[in-house]
Amino acid sequence: MPLEQLLQPHTIIAACIAGMASVFLGFALINTRLLGRLPTSAPSPACRVSVLVPARNEERCIENCVRSICEQNVDDLEVIVLNDQSEDSTGEILERLTLEYSNLKVINGTPLPAGWVGKSWACHNLSMHATGDILIFTDADTVHHQGLIARSVAYMTMHKIDMLSLVPRQIMTSFAEHAVIPIVHMIFFATWLNIRRVARNTTTPSAAIGQFIAFTRQAYTTIGGHERVRYSLVEDVFLAKAAAQDNLRSALIDGTDGIDCHMYTSASEVTRGFSKNLFPAMRYNLAQMGAFIVQQIMLYVLPLVLLIEALLDGSEIVMGLAGYTLLATLLIRLIISRSFSLPSWHAFLQPISALWCVVICLNSVRWAYSQSGSQWKGRSYARKEQ
Repeated sequence: MPLEQLLQPHTIIAACIAGMASVFLGFALINTRLLGRLPTSAPSPACRVSVLVPARNEERCIENCVRSICEQNVDDLEVIVLNDQSEDSTGEILERLTLEYSNLKVINGTPLPAGWVGKSWACHNLSMHATGDILIFTDADTVHHQGLIARSVAYMTMHKIDMLSLVPRQIMTSFAEHAVIPIVHMIFFATWLNIRRVARNTTTPSAAIGQFIAFTRQAYTTIGGHERVRYSLVEDVFLAKAAAQDNLRSALIDGTDGIDCHMYTSASEVTRGFSKNLFPAMRYNLAQMGAFIVQQIMLYVLPLVLLIEALLDGSEIVMGLAGYTLLATLLIRLIISRSFSLPSWHAFLQPISALWCVVICLNSVRWAYSQSGSQWKGRSYARKEQ
C-alpha cells in the first residue's frame, strides 16, 4: 500500500480512533471481569441495620420501594423514610404504610437551608434519626429483592468494606431510557475507571451509585456524612471520593440480581436528570467536559461517517479501520449489556446514545452557567465548584 495513502488525514484519524476503541474495549473486558458480586444468600445480619430513604414527590414508586425494604429477612431492621415536603400523595402513602409495618418510621423534612442540595440535606437528617450499625441510603425509585440487605451486609463483613455501592438493574420503558441510561455503565466500566483500584481503595479513581450506598456507622462518621457533600448535585461520586481521601475501603459491585431501579420514565426526565448530574460530576471543569464530548463523537459517531465515506470513495484501509472500530464499540456495548442485565440490542444504539449524550453535556453546561442554575424537583441550584 502506497505510503501517501497511509498518511492521508482520514487514514490517520481512522487509525487513532481504532486504537482508542481497542483501549476502551480492554477496559470493558477487564472491569466487568473484576467486578465484585454479592453472595447468593446470607443469614440475617448480627448487627442493627438502618435503611434510609429520601422521598420527594415519589407517589409513582414509594410504596413498592418501602414494602420491598420492610419485608427483608433482617431481624434487627429499621426503615426510615423522609418525606421531603412532597407536593403529591407521597405523604399519604407513607402514613398508610406505617400502619402496616412496625419497623417503618416516617419523618417530615424541614425547609432546605442555604448551601445544601435537597438530597444531601434529606440524607443528613435521616442519618440523625438512624440507630443502626450499618446505614444504607437508597433511592425511592428502587425495589429490593428479598435477601438483598442481608447479602450486602455479608459482603461488607467478608471483605471488610467500609462503604459499599451497588449497580442496580435498570428498569427502562421508553426509547429515551434505553438510549441514555446505559451511558452511566459505559462511563464507569468502559473508560478510565478501574474496578480493582476502586475495591483496593486507591485515592483515584473512586465511584459510587447513589441508588444504593451502605456505610458502617464509623465510616460514615469519619467522612463527615452527607454534610461533607452538602452542596453537591452528585453526592454519590463525592462521597466515594471522600471515602478514598480518608483511607476507607470502598467497593462498587454488581447488584443487578438484588435491586431494581426505575429512574426516569420519559425523554424529558432522562435529559433533565442527566443534565443535572453530568457537569457537576466533572467539578464544572470545561476542559474535562470538552474532552468527554470529543471522545463521544470520535469513538461512537465519527467511525460511522468514515465508513460511509470510505464505501463511497473506495478507501479500503479507512473502510477496514472504521469497520473495526464499529465492531469494537459494538462489543463494548454487548459486554456492558451482558454484565448488567441490559438488552443486547442496546449495542446498536451507541451512535444515538453518544449524540444524545452530547446534547445532555451542552445542556448541563448551559444550566450551570445560567442565572437559575440546575433544575430538579422544583428546586434550583446555582453552580458551586468543589
